[in-house]
Amino acid sequence: MNDRIAVRTASDQDRANWTRLIDDHEKIAGQCAELVGLARQSKTQSALASRKLIELAVTVADHLGVEDEVIDRTVVAMEAHCSADTIAMMEEDLDILRSDWKAFIGRWLPTISPKDWAAFGVQAESMLDRLSHQVKLETELLYDHALRDGVVRPGGLVLH
Repeated sequence: MNDRIAVRTASDQDRANWTRLIDDHEKIAGQCAELVGLARQSKTQSALASRKLIELAVTVADHLGVEDEVIDRTVVAMEAHCSADTIAMMEEDLDILRSDWKAFIGRWLPTISPKDWAAFGVQAESMLDRLSHQVKLETELLYDHALRDGVVRPGGLVLH
């Protein structure tokens, strides 16, 4: 009986971990969309955009810390039947995105100046589009993998 409980507990933990990663992706995509919307408004939104960018940076940092510990993207991609070339390209794209994200955050935090608002808008739209695309790709891979293994149930997932 204890073995059955241990298996169920592990299964519940797996569900919680996968659900968290997928939920994080959805949260990041939503924060990106909100920030792009702000960037398209007047420079009077710069203070609010600064706060929203800090929130997004914290969400991304927290997510990456968890994701890097529990997910081997190469294995997930292989199990999704991606070619070795595709996997290598995905890893390279992710490394470039991480580097560009650090530079973007370094440039625009802690405060987005109203005088730099136009430049922020252009850079934010590009960076946040790339970040949204990445989390969508990861969500599709993770969701398909988790669904196949019975870790998550079908339905209810919205991809931004």
